[in-house]
Amino acid sequence: MKRQRRRAQREGGASAARRRGGPSPVDRLQSYLVSHLQTAKEALRRMRRTPFAMALTLLVIAATLALPTSFHVLVKNLRMLGGDLEATNEISLFLKPDLSNDVGRRLAERLKSHVQIAETRLVTKEAGIEQLKTYSGFGEALSALNFNPLPVVIGIRPKDSLTQPGQVERLVAELKALPEVDLVQSDIQWMHRLHALLQVAERSFGVLGALLAAAVVFIIGNTIRLELYGRREEIVVQKLLGATDRFIRRPFLYTGFWYGFLGSIGAWIVVGVMLLIVRAPIHQLNVLYGSDFALAFLGFQETAALIGIACFLGIAGAFVVLIRHLQDVRPD
Repeated sequence: MKRQRRRAQREGGASAARRRGGPSPVDRLQSYLVSHLQTAKEALRRMRRTPFAMALTLLVIAATLALPTSFHVLVKNLRMLGGDLEATNEISLFLKPDLSNDVGRRLAERLKSHVQIAETRLVTKEAGIEQLKTYSGFGEALSALNFNPLPVVIGIRPKDSLTQPGQVERLVAELKALPEVDLVQSDIQWMHRLHALLQVAERSFGVLGALLAAAVVFIIGNTIRLELYGRREEIVVQKLLGATDRFIRRPFLYTGFWYGFLGSIGAWIVVGVMLLIVRAPIHQLNVLYGSDFALAFLGFQETAALIGIACFLGIAGAFVVLIRHLQDVRPD
């Protein structure tokens, strides 16, 4: 009992000291956070009082944000698909016609140890002529030949790390310098075209994203401006009572935040629905072409970036309008 009494006396003395010296930093921080939380809740309640207008505005924001987001997902999947295609790109080495299958076999074994080569595949002269008879449609004519005109061919699959056209070009130049090689066939042009198209798509995504970000700022800013004029009398009373512009701006900034946050969630759902719609045709193409490509959605970091950018745009749109129009609302 004595210990409890002494503890109560110490706590009472500490609380009295806090009252004499004013609120502690922890109390001020707690009061600040509670005030902002209440303001955020009140801003959301005000939005819900006009559900039709709120839903229409959120629909427009979600559609605007969904356009660059879906474009980003498209570029992301194209880059993944391009990486898969590049990883499976094969280089064909046509050896000199007078070289035997044994020479080609030894060269294929030697090339397996190359740091940039993942796999080699030997096509002998006999296997080559049989494939030509089967798929060319000139089987009878080829059977009439008394010699085999085809050379030994070595198929080479570069390692997955070779994703740039310049790296493949250097490997092709190295293979051409081999004394046994007569011709090297590698379709590098399509890799250049693919990278160029991806660069154009990424830059287009940047321009489109900037334009639509400005559109989101305009949409939210215009919504805040209408709400500002609708609450003009309330703001006048607050200014007469001594409220600062900073205090008056706070609920409008949270309104912009909610529009950006909820609009980003709507955009995330729209993009997800679009991917679900096209997933079945993509699966059919995978079955037809024997591919294991899978559509990629927004990752955690990308989703967080979408929400963060949308919230920033909402606050920025509200802030720009408030800076411009709040000074016009003055007590007469």
